[in-house]
Amino acid sequence: MSGPLGTSGGGAAGVTSVTAGNGITVTGTTTPTIAASIEAGTGVSIAGTTTLTVSATGVNSVSAGTGISVSGTTALTVSATGVQSLTAGNGITVSGTTTPTVSASLAAGSGIGISGTTTLSVSNTGVTSIVAGTNVSVSGATGAVTVNAPAFATAGSSAVGDSAAAGTATTAARSDHVHGREAFGTPGASAVADTASAGTATTVARSDHRHSREAFGTPVVVNGQTTSLSTGSLTTLARADHVHTISNVPVLLASTTLSSAASSISFSNISQGFANLIIMTRLRSSYAVGNEYAYLRFNSDSTNSYTTAAGTTANHLEDIQATAASSYSTYGFAVNLLTIPGYASTAHWKTMSGFGQVQNSTTAFGVSPVWNGGMWRSLSAITSMTFTLSSGYNFAIGTAIAIYGMP
Repeated sequence: MSGPLGTSGGGAAGVTSVTAGNGITVTGTTTPTIAASIEAGTGVSIAGTTTLTVSATGVNSVSAGTGISVSGTTALTVSATGVQSLTAGNGITVSGTTTPTVSASLAAGSGIGISGTTTLSVSNTGVTSIVAGTNVSVSGATGAVTVNAPAFATAGSSAVGDSAAAGTATTAARSDHVHGREAFGTPGASAVADTASAGTATTVARSDHRHSREAFGTPVVVNGQTTSLSTGSLTTLARADHVHTISNVPVLLASTTLSSAASSISFSNISQGFANLIIMTRLRSSYAVGNEYAYLRFNSDSTNSYTTAAGTTANHLEDIQATAASSYSTYGFAVNLLTIPGYASTAHWKTMSGFGQVQNSTTAFGVSPVWNGGMWRSLSAITSMTFTLSSGYNFAIGTAIAIYGMP
């Protein structure tokens, strides 16, 4: 029996040589040695019994010929992916341009990765050439691409009122850079009547800054004869507990008005800062018979050191008028105006003089003027005084006494 290769007997087993002929092409030596059998494998498939078919997979160069066919198109096409250098040739074409160009500025993407901040690492997938440019260098020996970061520069200064800006510098800033700022300044002073102002200084104030203020001043003396109303011109302040001294005007030193009956009325700690005393009284007693007198003593002195207006010695001053409560009108009071010049002197005795007016009948028009006075024969300054009634009765409700200091 004849076999497929033209041998006789039992098939291909035992074949040691093959000669080119119909359906067989011999490459290389003219007398290749072929194994007795061929099995399908990588790049080799058995088609029927007479034709050997080789696919393009794993084969760099294959030409179709007798007994061999190329699957797919007759031309084998290899893309640039993963290939550093490829030349077009029989059965091979190169897609795209043969020399792709990559710009000097790259972003991470397919085939490109950015490593850190100073080195650009470009994989060769899909890239056949890179052109050096600003901050980019290409190694001729290794093909390594290095991106050099811009130089570091000193950060600029900002000032109060600066607006935001993108800037134009081509240098880079370090993460611990510091911008210059305006310095701290000393706060200015404010004065009474200053108006609000934004100011012009380019310095800033600390949160615990303090403005200087005007100082406290001593209150001026008020003169009743020469001082007129004025807003003043001083730039100092007055404390809440300040006190003005008074010149040439009466000053109320003490006063009282009875809301209940009392047997005596006393004043103590009388100021010594004046030259004279004026005493104004409105007196009414609970005595039911008629008018009576009020007595006056100084510094609790009850000795016979007083001289009355009648020229007699007594332990009090008298002739100070008081109206009885029930003999005359319910609304009637005796009034007295008493003066004591030099009350604080220690060089002479103290003389009191005055004038009073008292109701003398039950009619509305029954009044009588009365002069009163006396002397306290003492060199002591008057520091207190006590009023009592001659009858020993009480002063009635509404009785009032006021003491004024005079220049």
